[in-house]
Amino acid sequence: MQNFKDTRLSIKAILATLLIMILTFVMPTAAFASETPDNTNGNIISHSETWVTPYKHAEVTVYDLGDGFTSTETITEEYESGLLRASGTKTKSSTVEIKNGSAVAATITVKGSFSYDGSKATVTSASHSRSVKSGYTEDSWSTNQRDSSTSYGDAMVNAMLTVKNNSSGKTYVGNAMVTCGKNG
Repeated sequence: MQNFKDTRLSIKAILATLLIMILTFVMPTAAFASETPDNTNGNIISHSETWVTPYKHAEVTVYDLGDGFTSTETITEEYESGLLRASGTKTKSSTVEIKNGSAVAATITVKGSFSYDGSKATVTSASHSRSVKSGYTEDSWSTNQRDSSTSYGDAMVNAMLTVKNNSSGKTYVGNAMVTCGKNG
């Protein structure tokens, strides 16, 4: 009789351990899927997020710019240190493709490396780039970066590109931005 009780207890312990392991991997995905991204590039068509590795997060959002144009924003965030600490470093990149149907009209990429310590976040390096395809003209290009302060909550690296469709004369705006808060 004692062996039967021991067997039931060990089965319960194994099942409880398995349930905890399953919930550990499933729950973070559900929590991140409910976050709503901002609306800087147009109306949101779709949004998805995933953890690629325990230290690398990827997010893809597709926006409707109107007239058959969309922008697809892909943001990756990689923690080099400090994922569970009050201080650390991380690198984020954002690539925005402005598309006419499936054809890419322009691409914007920004990358920022940040350090944070619980009281502020600092841009340690930044880069910006863009490309405009044939049939489109660059109308405007601007870049910006800043460290966090009392006036601005997050450290930020940003680039905005406006392109004009040469055949229709209509303009479309893409904005690529990465941020880091004081806690990462």
